[in-house]
Amino acid sequence: MPGNVGIESRAFGFLFISISLAVLTGTIINEFLATHHIPIYYQLLAWILVFIFVLGITFTKMKNLFRSIRNRMKNSIGWPLHAKIINGLSWAGPFLAIPIYHPFAHYLILLGIGTGNISTYFLIKYHNDYKNKEQFIVGILAITMIPVLFLVDVLLAPVLVHQHVLTLSRLFVAVSYGVGGIYALNER
Repeated sequence: MPGNVGIESRAFGFLFISISLAVLTGTIINEFLATHHIPIYYQLLAWILVFIFVLGITFTKMKNLFRSIRNRMKNSIGWPLHAKIINGLSWAGPFLAIPIYHPFAHYLILLGIGTGNISTYFLIKYHNDYKNKEQFIVGILAITMIPVLFLVDVLLAPVLVHQHVLTLSRLFVAVSYGVGGIYALNER
C-alpha cells in the first residue's frame, strides 16, 4: 500500500461520498422521470450523466484520488488467480443474476455491493496487509440493509409498488457508501 495511508483513506472517503451523492441524485432524478412516464432509456441516460458529472467533479478536484485508486488496483493485480476470481464473482455475481432473478433485483443490488466490498476488504487485508475499513463498513451496511428491505417489502407490499422498493434499495446503497466515506474522512 502507499506510504501515506491517511491520504489514501481520505481519497477513498471522498470517492465513497461522491458515489453516495451520485446514487442519491440518480435515484431522485430516476423517480421523477419514472413518475412522469419518461421512457427507460432516458432514465438510463440520466443515471450515466449524473455519475459522469459527480465523479468528474470529484476526480477533477481530488488529484490524489486517481493515484490512490491506481495504487489499490496495482496491488490487486498481484493477487493469486483464485483471489481475483473470488473478488470478481463477489462483485459481479449478484449483478449478473439480476436478469435471471429480476423480481429480486433490489436485494441483489445490495448483495453485490455488500459482498464485493467485503471481499475486497478481506483480500486486501490478507494479501496486502492493509485494512481499508471504510470498504468493510460499506459492505456490512449494504448486507445489513437486505433484511430491512425485506421487512419493508413484505410488510408494506399492499401499499408499495415494486419501483418504490427498488428506490429504497438504491437509497440504502447511497447510505452505505456515505457512511463508509464519512468514516474514511474521520479515520486517523
